[in-house]
Amino acid sequence: MNEVIRQVGRNWLSAEVASKFVRTGNQYRGDERLGECKPFHQVAVHSLERSMRRFGVE
Repeated sequence: MNEVIRQVGRNWLSAEVASKFVRTGNQYRGDERLGECKPFHQVAVHSLERSMRRFGVE
């Protein structure tokens, strides 16, 4: 998943920001798993949405 984000995001994020974006997404995925049980695709989508909001990506 991290590699997909890097490849897709390279058009709108610098390499440095992309690394921070991926780290943030990983942290959010961990946070999402600590809550109630939900399917992985929901965890992935929610963490990606949170990361995008934090970095101002639409």
